[in-house]
Amino acid sequence: MSRLRAIVLAVVVVVSAACSNGEAGSKNAARPQPPAREVTLAKATTINLPRVLPVTGTLSPQEELVLGFQVAGRLLELKAEVGDRCEQDQQLAALDHRDFELEVQRAQAAVTTARMKLGLVDEVTPAQLDLEATATVREARAVLADARLARDRLQELVAQNLRAQSDLDAAVAAFEVAQSRVQRAHDDVRTWLGALQQSIVELEISKKRRQDAVISAPWPGKVALRQGTAGQFLAAGAPVFTLLRIDPLRLRLLVPERMSHEVLLGQNVLFTVDGEPAGEHQGKVVRTRPDIDRQSRTLLVEAEVENHDGSLRAGGFCRARIVVEERQEVVVVPRAAVLSFAGVDRVFVLKDGKASEQLVTLGRDAGELVEVVQGLPAGSAVIGEARGLVAGTPVVVKG
Repeated sequence: MSRLRAIVLAVVVVVSAACSNGEAGSKNAARPQPPAREVTLAKATTINLPRVLPVTGTLSPQEELVLGFQVAGRLLELKAEVGDRCEQDQQLAALDHRDFELEVQRAQAAVTTARMKLGLVDEVTPAQLDLEATATVREARAVLADARLARDRLQELVAQNLRAQSDLDAAVAAFEVAQSRVQRAHDDVRTWLGALQQSIVELEISKKRRQDAVISAPWPGKVALRQGTAGQFLAAGAPVFTLLRIDPLRLRLLVPERMSHEVLLGQNVLFTVDGEPAGEHQGKVVRTRPDIDRQSRTLLVEAEVENHDGSLRAGGFCRARIVVEERQEVVVVPRAAVLSFAGVDRVFVLKDGKASEQLVTLGRDAGELVEVVQGLPAGSAVIGEARGLVAGTPVVVKG
């Protein structure tokens, strides 16, 4: 009896399963297919674009200079702040000038004393000095002339036996002493002249020290860093300002070794700066390093970038393109025709009424167009709007 019951239950289960499969099959057969998506076709055309080398680099100032005083002293004032623009020869800072003024006055007094000792008037320079015209030399020569006359007179008197020989000997000795006084007078004048020239040099040094107590901008630029506080005593050479020359800027680019042979002086460089407002800037290659970096295997290339308005900041990271050929024929398609996902780019073509994907390799942007480097020949028709498409989607061309 129990065996018969089991057989009946098994038959019921099989019949129920068959009915269920029949109903599901009829439902699937009755489900409508999704409608075909209307699309437009776009043609892969050719246009002329410049051939470029994509590289990265950094904007750097044309010059970077740390300014400090060449003399020690107490800082009197600072006339610039970080970010201020300064013109050439604009005064930025100054030390207390009183000590330097006193040094100049002392040196000037030493020069005046030396000139007075030589008897120089204001308009006469040391180079114009006539040694024979100085009072010391003229006095010595006058004594010499008197001694000569006395000697000659005594020689006549001794010859006539009117004076003793000892008187003549004394006159000769006096004459020789007078001669040595003339020589000493010349030496004294030369010594005073040397002292005058030394005083003039010390005066110039004191004036230069007074001038060095002021910091002025050597060229137009911007203040990047300010150090020191008014009233602080600074040693000679202590940094006070860091000045940047930002017009023009240097754009330092790293070009891979395999492309380095294509970079030439004068080529245009197009670049964008991370963090700066949208827009492309332009520069020109002005210099290259003579060697390849052994570690990175790259060539350092420098481009010059005009920055009259100061909108570009030194230190910015740049994505650049070096134009190595002005015109090159390339294949392009509308940007909307490309679907990019997970680093893979694809376009869709029409095949048997369905969208069929085709992998492509993209190149440069050209506004609403994009270059297709590989995967699509010129003249091919692609679906103009790839967003939302998957392979196998039924499509119908509008019109």
